Parts: sequence; C-alpha cells; structure tokens
Amino acid sequence: MVGLADHFKNPGGDAVQMVKRKVLIGLAAIAGVYVLSLIYLLIVGLTLRPALGKASQAAKDVTVSLQEKNLVKATESLSLAETELKVVSRRYNLVGWLKVVPGLGIYVSDGRHGLNAAMAGAAAGKTVLDSIAPYADVLGFSGQETELNIDSAEEKIIFILETLGKISPQLEGVSGQLTQAQTELNGINPRHYPKSFFGKPVREKIVSLQTSLKSSEEVLKNIKPLLSLLPKLLGQNETQTYLLVFQNDAEIRGSGGFLTAYAILETFRGKITPVLSQDIYELDNKFGNRLPAPEPIKKYLPLVYNWHLRDMNLSPDFTVSMDTFLPNYKEVAQYKDFDGVISMDTQIVVDLLKVLGPIGVADWGTYDASVISECNCPQVVYKMEDYATRPTYYVKANRKGMIGPLMHSILLNVMNSPKKLWPQFVEIGLNNIKAKHLMFSFPDDPVMQAVADAFSASGRIREYDADYFHLNDTNFAGAKSNLYITQDIEQVIDVASDGTITKTVTITYTNPEPADDCNLESGGLCLNGLLRDWVRVYVPEGSQLVEVLGSDIAAVVNKDLGKTVLEGFIELRPESRTKLIFKYTLPFKKTGEYRLLLQKQPGAKNHHYSVSLGNNTQEFVLDADRELTF
Repeated sequence: MVGLADHFKNPGGDAVQMVKRKVLIGLAAIAGVYVLSLIYLLIVGLTLRPALGKASQAAKDVTVSLQEKNLVKATESLSLAETELKVVSRRYNLVGWLKVVPGLGIYVSDGRHGLNAAMAGAAAGKTVLDSIAPYADVLGFSGQETELNIDSAEEKIIFILETLGKISPQLEGVSGQLTQAQTELNGINPRHYPKSFFGKPVREKIVSLQTSLKSSEEVLKNIKPLLSLLPKLLGQNETQTYLLVFQNDAEIRGSGGFLTAYAILETFRGKITPVLSQDIYELDNKFGNRLPAPEPIKKYLPLVYNWHLRDMNLSPDFTVSMDTFLPNYKEVAQYKDFDGVISMDTQIVVDLLKVLGPIGVADWGTYDASVISECNCPQVVYKMEDYATRPTYYVKANRKGMIGPLMHSILLNVMNSPKKLWPQFVEIGLNNIKAKHLMFSFPDDPVMQAVADAFSASGRIREYDADYFHLNDTNFAGAKSNLYITQDIEQVIDVASDGTITKTVTITYTNPEPADDCNLESGGLCLNGLLRDWVRVYVPEGSQLVEVLGSDIAAVVNKDLGKTVLEGFIELRPESRTKLIFKYTLPFKKTGEYRLLLQKQPGAKNHHYSVSLGNNTQEFVLDADRELTF
C-alpha cells in the first residue's frame, strides 16, 4: 500500500527516470560511435603512413633536384610522389563515409580536400616538367640533353624563341590543375585547427599553403603573356628598336630614379646591338627652357624654374611618366622612332655582375659588383657615379655615356656564358621585373602594352576595390643618399564598432652613413648628403586625412591616378633618423575579410613593412606588389 501511495504521490517519477535512462543510453551510443569512428580512423590512418611518408619525401626530392638543376631526377621523384598519392587516395576512400559524422566529418572532408589538392598540384608539376624537358639542356638543366647541339648564344635564343609557342598551350592545362588545387585547399578553414600542435605550427602552415598556391597561379597567369612578349621583344621576325632609359635609383624619383642617361638598342633574332648611348644632359641642352616647371619642382627643387627632360618622370606610374617624357624627348632627339621603351636602374646591373664577375668595357675600364670601402656600395655603382658626378676643372663630354657600352658588354658576357648560368639570368630578369627595376612601355603598340600590363612589367598604378597603399618618395636635391637610406613602414588598422576604418601609417627614415664632401670647389664625390624628400602616399579615393606629423610642410591632399594623395616633405641628414606619420580614415567600412594591396615604388628597396589589424600582424620586406588579407 505504501508503494502504491508513493506512486500516486509522484506519478511522473518513473517516466522521468525512463527518459533519463534513454538519454544516457543515447549519449553512450553516440560516444561509442565516436570512439569506434576514431579507432577506425586511426587504424586506417596508420595504414596510410608509409605511402604518405614516401610521397612527402619524394616531394622534397623534387625540390632538391630542381635546385640542383637535375630535371631527370626531379621528374622521377614527382612521378613517385604522384603514384604514392594515388595509393593514399584509394585507401582514404575507406574513411570517406565518416564525413557525415558531426564534428569529425569536417576533418575527414578536409583530408580529402588536401589529398585532391596535392594530386592536382603534382599533375600540374608533371605537366610543367614535361613541357620543358625538350629544352632542358638549353635552359641549364643537367641529366638530359636536348636533341639539338646548340653552341652559340644566338642559336640558343633563336631555338628558345621558336619553341616558346609549343609550351604555351600546355600552360592551359597547368592553369586548370592549379585552379582545381586552389579550390580544394580553399575548402579547408584554417580556423578549425589550433595555432600549433606539439610545438609545430598548424594553422599558419595551412594559410601559407593557400597563399603559396594562389601566388603560383598568379605567376602562371603572368608567364603566359610573357611568352607572347619575348619573341617580338627580341626581334624574332624583324628588327626591333628600343629606347633604353637609365633611372638612377640612388636618387629616387617618382617612377624609379633620376633620368640620367639613355641609349638606342636594336634586336634581331636574339642579337642585341647598341646604336647610341648619351648623357640626358646632352638632350636637355638642346631642349633648353621651353617649359615652365610644374608646381612640385618650383616648390621643392631649389632654384629650378624650368621643366627639364631629366625631371619629367614625376608620376609614380612609369607608363604615365613616359607619356609625359616621350613627346618632349622626340622634339630634340636624333632617334625618334622606336618600338618601345625599356627602363632599368643600377640593381639589375649589380645582380648580373654578381653572377658574371668582373667585366671589361672598352674605353671605360673594368666593373664588378663587389662592395668597396670608398662608398660602402657596389664598385660598378661607385665608378658610374664617380665619372658622371664628380666635379672637374674641365668639361666632361657625354658624362654618362658609359651606360650603353656597359650594358652591351654585360649582354655579350651573358650570351656567351655557360648554359648552367642561364637559369640564374632568367631568374634575375624576372625578379627585377617583379621588383620594378626593369620596366617596359609600348606607347604605339596597344597589344604589347596590354601584355606588359598583364605581366605587371609596366610600372602601373593599379585599380583596386579594397584598401590600397603606395608610398612614393622623390629625392629633390639630396645627392645620391638613397644608396644608404632604409625605410620602416608601420601600418596600424583600427576598426570601430560600426566598421569605420582608421589607419595610422608611420614611416621611419634612417640614414646610418656619414656625410660626404659635397663642396663643389673641393672636387669631392658627393654621394651622401642632405635628403630633401617629397613624400606622397596614395590611398583609396575618398579617404579623409585626420593629421600628418613630422612633415616640414603643412598637410596637402590631392587626387591622382584614381587615388587620394597625401603629401608631406622631410629633410634627412646623414647619420640621422626621422619619422613621418599619416593618419586617415578610409571611404568604406569593414564588412568581412579585410584586403589590402601594397604597391612598391619602382627603384625602391630596403622597405620593411609591419601591418597590424587587431592581434594579427604581418611583417615583410616589400620587394614586389603584395596583397594582404586579414
């Protein structure tokens, strides 16, 4: 009776207990499924380890073989990696059904994404190696001989030019494979993984792989237009004539450096012939005082009231600067007709001499890339500056006319170098294009101009639909102090609760070297002197300036090339440091992923960047245009 009474007192007690038991049983069953799934995943994973290990080692061997320029070994290693990845992929199908398991399924799916990306990447690599195999010997690879016995430099170039068209169609397949790999990798969310595991980075590694693959795809996109640019550039079918302009990056200007000399070059079937080499002052003497100086020159360049040819590259966009320079150049130049303009600065000269070693130039002496104590700079730079700028009691004719003979001698040495050095020369060319030490403009050839633009070889200021930043320095009467100055650029991005973006950019200029004798009467070589720097910061159009600190002039805001331009001016003495701070708000609000395009100034180097958004900071030396995401 007591039990019956208790039952009537708590009629739902048994039901509650039953529900609890069912819940516990359900949770236990779920836990059991997870445990069994994990055990099963672990067992299958252990069976994958041998094949994964072989694939990983084979991939490392590919890298080593390519560094050693052994194409045969690289191809063999890549084939082995591809075979082992297929083994892993087949076995991984055994755990594919686990992707339906909540939580665990994310990582199972990510594993499949990673495998698919690896196989697509291996297939792309195999296509590339197969494409260059017929030309391995010409391109400097060992372990495989080309069918043709090519000895002379001109024959090498002609052979490469005539076979470039055969490589281009195969790049379409590579492009599709890389796109597939990138799509698979982008299916992995790095936030699902810890920053590190047993002291090894995990999340950063995933992000790095995604970024690297995106960069590889961009490089491939750029190579395709390059393949169509080279044959015409080197005169495959008919003679091409080019105006070579030398921009002295030791005296930085808007589009790269002070316009110091020019030359006329002809190319035909790979042979490069210098026609003329002259000092820019020779032209300026003919040009005279035809044009009044624009406002920046009147404002910042002391005692200069007319616009000279040597000062006409004020725009940070190289092609725009040439649009200003060329019509005026043609008014007084002997050679007015040419197929394009090539710009170079001292960096590519130094890079080539590092590989070639000392070279002799008839009537001009010997040049090399060793750093000498007289200037703590490369010997070739010192000798060019010494001849061109040191004051003398007599008039030097064609003071900077060594540029043409020097480049001709360098090119002859390049073309007659052993095949094993050719990959280094190709790398130097591509790196200098990427860093904007070598640029091209084709004012009368829209097709070639479009190719140069697509390859990022024309020094253009780009349109961009997110945050943008370009720092542009113009050395107005500061000797050659850019040889020594380093710059640290710190960007701090603050996002308010409503999405408003405020940026604070701090630019630290440092000149660690002592001053030179800049007294004209004493005849000293003035390389390091007082820098007078017109500073422009290009930011998204519509940005609002908050303040500028450290500028020797009041803040100036302008518009140019579809950007808002924030201007300042500083003076920097040798063995000193100064800071310039720009604070401004962007014309849009943060709504999702934060993107920022940083465009490097042509000719500039040694610019260290630190960009911070919240707790995320990215640091690097800006050696090319770079897109950041946060």
